[in-house]
Amino acid sequence: MHPATLLAILSLVVWVILAFVVAIPSGWVHVPLGFGCVLLVRGLVGQRTD
Repeated sequence: MHPATLLAILSLVVWVILAFVVAIPSGWVHVPLGFGCVLLVRGLVGQRTD
């Protein structure tokens, strides 16, 4: 599996925990969501090196 895809999944899991489990009311909680989406696209569309 591409490293960017693994980091994306981890980032999205962190976002779910911060946004819905801990329920932080700050807008900064959505930074892992943006980071995870960008990494997910890089992991799916990027060149394969393996």
